[in-house]
Order: sequence, then structure tokens, then C-alpha cells
Amino acid sequence: MLSLRSEKKRTAISLWSGVGWAICGCVAIAVTLVAMGRWPAGGGGMTPVAMPAGTQGSGAVASVRTGAGGVQRSLVHPASAATNGVDVLARLETAGGSGHAVQSETNTSNTLNEALQRAFSYPDFTALAGRSDPEGLVEAAAWADACAGGMLAAQEQLLRCGDAKLHEARYAEDMLKKAADAGQPAAVLALAQRYPAQWLEIPLPGGDMLGDRVFTLAARGHPAALAMLSQLCAVEGACVEPQLTRNVLALLQLSIYKTGTSDVSQYLTGPESERRAAADRAAQLRARLNWPA
Repeated sequence: MLSLRSEKKRTAISLWSGVGWAICGCVAIAVTLVAMGRWPAGGGGMTPVAMPAGTQGSGAVASVRTGAGGVQRSLVHPASAATNGVDVLARLETAGGSGHAVQSETNTSNTLNEALQRAFSYPDFTALAGRSDPEGLVEAAAWADACAGGMLAAQEQLLRCGDAKLHEARYAEDMLKKAADAGQPAAVLALAQRYPAQWLEIPLPGGDMLGDRVFTLAARGHPAALAMLSQLCAVEGACVEPQLTRNVLALLQLSIYKTGTSDVSQYLTGPESERRAAADRAAQLRARLNWPA
């Protein structure tokens, strides 16, 4: 187990501690995102929480509890990057056929904490830095980020962080962007979590935007990426056809989370005709995107 400094310091400086995303307004699902943390106090994973429509109020800022100490902070939704409205459903369909690489789930770190544990199986950073595959890149990024953020105990900091570049925050973030560009899911989501108001338009080394990678993950049924899109569309004016989009995203999430009920109507909003339209669109998307069974 990685030796870390006190819980108090870790809570104070962590940007990616486990976060519960409140999907607001008329959104039919609230998904609790855990394990997108920088160095989470608990294990990785996500806990979906299905909530009937209309049980939460709308708003651009959601107050949540995060970190080992339960410190409360606000999450700013990325409305600034979507002033003209994002056609989320069209982008999902496009992303499904884009051909962008996404690292397979086999032998893949799901969080930066997991990537760090794997990285420390190497005797030194130089041995790891030579890898160019997505998993190698995210493991190197996790190592560099732990050193730059002073997240290790003093003895381990001396042992693991001798290379001067490991103390540069810019180097760690550049490594994370390379991993995200290569389609490593933990890197994509960690970067998006670091910049909740800008993730749609953060450029990656290969010329694409970070938002492209988030949509690619969502198009493959990645729960955390779908939750980010739902949160985006909870902001007024952020998405085109907002009610249809929120209903479709709710149905896509329900198809993954298995709520234990066959009555999905309680998770949708609007008149019956619009609910049927959402069900039809969700079915079309699942067929076109080779949705997970």
C-alpha cells in the first residue's frame, strides 16, 4: 500500500478526490462518481444512484462533499464551453464511428491511484518513461503527478522523485494529456475532472480536444463519461433539445446501471409523446453504437 502523508494534507491539496456528481433539474438520473480522485481515500469505482425525475432542483453549481475529511466544495458545470449549445446526441453518434482509439479494459488502470500502484512496480522512473503505450503513459503521469504534488511520504519522495522534471507540475500534466490523447480512460476523466468548466475545449497533443475523448468514452457506454454529459446538459442553454437529450441520457444510463425496476417512466420528463421519442432515440443510439449488453 502506498505510504501517503496525513489525511488532512491529502484532502487539502487533492483536486480529484472522489466526487458525487449531482445531475440536476429535469435529469432523470443522479450518478455518484467515485474514483476519479487524484489519490482517493477509498477504493476506485462508481455507485450509480437512480432518482425519479423532478426530485432535484436545477442550477449551474452543485455543492458536494468530497475527500477524506468530507470538505464541501462546489462543482462548476462547463457551460462556458457550450454557449451555443452542444448537440450531445449527434456528437455521441459521431464519436461512435470516429475511430478514435480507446484503451481496452484489459490490463487498464481505472484511476490515477491504480496507475500509481502499477507504476511503482518499476525500479525507477526512467525505466517506466520509455513506454509509449496508453497505460504506460498514464502510469508515468501518475508517478510524475504524485512527485510534483508532494503526495508521498518524505522517505518515498526521496526514493521516487530524484529526477528534476518530476517536480514540475507542467511535466505531469503534459504526460496526462498524452495518455488522454492515446485514449486511456483514467487520464481522460482525470483531466476533465481537473477542469470541469473547460473540458470540452482543452486541446490534446494530437490536435483533438479533450471533449472528443469524453464523447468517445460515452459512446462506448463508459458510466463516468455519460455522467459528465448529463451534468453538462443540466445547465440551461448548454445543450440543444435539452429535454430530449436529458431523457435519452437517462435511458442510456439506466440500461447500464440496472435500476431493478421495469418502469422507466419515473426517470423521464415531459409529455408522453416526448418520452416515447426519447425511448426511440435511445434505442437507435444503442444499436448504432454497439451498446454494451
